[in-house]
Amino acid sequence: MNPRRLEAGFTLLELLVVLLLIVLVTGVFTTSIGGGFGVHIRNAGRTLSAELEYVGQRAVTTGQPQRLVIDLDQQVFRVEELPLAEPDTAMQLPEHAEGLDLAPPISQLAFQPVEGRIGEWHGLDDANEVRLREVRLAGEAKSEGAVAVGFSSDGASDPAEIWLRDDGGYDLRIRLIAFTGEIRVEEVEPEGP
Repeated sequence: MNPRRLEAGFTLLELLVVLLLIVLVTGVFTTSIGGGFGVHIRNAGRTLSAELEYVGQRAVTTGQPQRLVIDLDQQVFRVEELPLAEPDTAMQLPEHAEGLDLAPPISQLAFQPVEGRIGEWHGLDDANEVRLREVRLAGEAKSEGAVAVGFSSDGASDPAEIWLRDDGGYDLRIRLIAFTGEIRVEEVEPEGP
């Protein structure tokens, strides 16, 4: 036996193989664990809050009320707008102002889907792992049917909470603050046994 060979230690190739195995095992372990701790629900929450932010900004820039309609049964949503009213040029002003009603006319216009992708029904990006659990408007919780969250042309929004749940039982709440249109994404601690 060559005494010099015993003192040499590991070869560079052996070290590289061991490092490669460590990287592979760490990558597989991190991926399998990371999916269970709310990665999908966080992504879905960021995407939906960005969509809500866009609808609020769209209402301000267009000067038209907008709303996000959520169909909880089908797990899809879309953006709709209230079209601008056409001015009535045939209307004549009365000769005497005593009988003039100063209240604004009641709009007979209905919300319509906006043009483009956001006006078409679409679901969350991670729809296989995350679902729209419920929407709370004015203290009333809805977990089925269609519900709309409105944005006025001055940037204010309806006070609302949109709850998401992933397949691991984790919840995420997206809150819309009334009047300011601020959107908050809040992770909710899972309930204990």
